[in-house]
Amino acid sequence: MEHSLSSETSTLSLVDNTGHASTAHADQRTLHDIAARLPAVLQTSLELESVITLFHQEISQVLRYDSLHYEHQGVHCEVSFGHTKHHRCHYRLEMNGQWLGEITLTRRSRFSDQETQHVEDLLCKLVYPVRNCLLFRQAQAAALQDTLTGLYNRGAFDEHLKREIHLAQRQNSPLSLIVLDIDHFKAVNDTYGHSSGDQALKLLAQTIRSSLRESDVAFRYGGEEFTLILSNTDYHAAKRVAERLRIAVAQSSCHHEAQTFGFTISLGVAELKRTEQGSQLFDRADHALYFAKQSGRNQTICAEEISTETH
Repeated sequence: MEHSLSSETSTLSLVDNTGHASTAHADQRTLHDIAARLPAVLQTSLELESVITLFHQEISQVLRYDSLHYEHQGVHCEVSFGHTKHHRCHYRLEMNGQWLGEITLTRRSRFSDQETQHVEDLLCKLVYPVRNCLLFRQAQAAALQDTLTGLYNRGAFDEHLKREIHLAQRQNSPLSLIVLDIDHFKAVNDTYGHSSGDQALKLLAQTIRSSLRESDVAFRYGGEEFTLILSNTDYHAAKRVAERLRIAVAQSSCHHEAQTFGFTISLGVAELKRTEQGSQLFDRADHALYFAKQSGRNQTICAEEISTETH
């Protein structure tokens, strides 16, 4: 069964309400009090998971259910409370055509028509806070994204590297960093124009995405320089990843305004040392990149190999 309830521009779609009816147990005065204060409570946070938690804490005081589950696959958010039972009320949330996720309440016995109405009244208080949370999350993501390539930007790199180093040192697991840039990028701009240079950067970003593993994270560090964080990866494995990417780029062609051209990249690799900070790891990978460019470009050099050759 599908039933739509509209409140201004918000829409709740009741997808499923199964089982046998039971008696409503919500105290009307308390329900009115919860409904009245719910908007103010939900506006205390812009974190989606926190808002769903607050919603559960408030409505569970006046509605009897065994589980609540919220999911929005588009933003990889899933929040659950309790244990799922057979009977459920399942809603899709929308506002102005914007998808806001799905929420499901379950319990051993069916929700009565009166209880379903209570659920819908309370869900109407949730729609706007969820929309605000999603807009906030979208703004956060945009602030950490490079607009040209769609990869994460320098600010995101600094935060992510700090977090990954902390995790690697706590779990005593390897972590490697790849720093790379386009060889003779100025020549690409001078020969084919800056718009062609932008196309080259976009092609490189696409090739990076298709070449990396799911656990790897890529960033546009600045200009034609990119960084890749490889968790749970030593420098031997990181070099294999770098070489796979280098070959893929060398075999690609960039097409722009009836022009076709290719380019290569040079890469530097470094594995995190036990007591090392992010700036030190970056400096070693960046030095390896410099060594690769000085040695002829279109190659991968590991910081550890430079140290070995030096000694």
